[in-house]
Amino acid sequence: MSSLEDAVAILACFSLKEPALTQAELTRRLGRPKATISRVMRTLRESGILEFEPTRRLYSPGLRLFELGQICRTNHNFLDMIQKRLEDICRVGGHTGYITVFDGTDMVVLRIVRGSSPLAISTIPGYRVPPHATSSGRAMLALLSDEEWRRRIADPLPFVSPNSPLSHMALEHLIQTIRETSRSYSCNETMPGACSQGIAMRDPDSGEIIGVAVSYPESLATDEFKQMIGQLLEQMQADLTRRTSPL
Repeated sequence: MSSLEDAVAILACFSLKEPALTQAELTRRLGRPKATISRVMRTLRESGILEFEPTRRLYSPGLRLFELGQICRTNHNFLDMIQKRLEDICRVGGHTGYITVFDGTDMVVLRIVRGSSPLAISTIPGYRVPPHATSSGRAMLALLSDEEWRRRIADPLPFVSPNSPLSHMALEHLIQTIRETSRSYSCNETMPGACSQGIAMRDPDSGEIIGVAVSYPESLATDEFKQMIGQLLEQMQADLTRRTSPL
């Protein structure tokens, strides 16, 4: 094993649950000679990648790693990260994806990822719609407190479709279901014959709420297909949350 591989193995031992470890513990876990681990850790410490607390003889990730993490985050804008993952989902599912944000009382389409299916459903960037009538819009509202979303959504609700919630009480029920299940679904609301599934996340830097939805024809909305899209969106949400969480 090379010194670089030893260094990577050492850094992989640290986690949120174990942010600091002794050299003896690292040597035990890696099963490498004590002299080898000592030499590599000395190099990591001198370069600022590891820090050493002498009283308890604990090593932990250093300032240099934090600086590198900031560079990585700068080079991977959150919206770009969302779009890349959405492209993967649309490639698998074959249908159109949307990235949405709030703009006043509306939800506006910010970016679109075209699907490969000839039946793909799409609008255009800048398209506006009341958030209570879409899957991603309701997922976005579910991230707000009850007081916040009630202030944002007019009462009585603007009529969009008989399939959309028609009152704050009906919308509250859907929002609570989304919070409990992490699933948001709509069908025949803003567009006849179209269904969609959505999620929402907060940008870790700005705090802005960003919605993501995948739309497809109602004729394809089998339980199996809906389950597949739901799992892909949930995995995307979990991965991006993990990647952007503070160390």
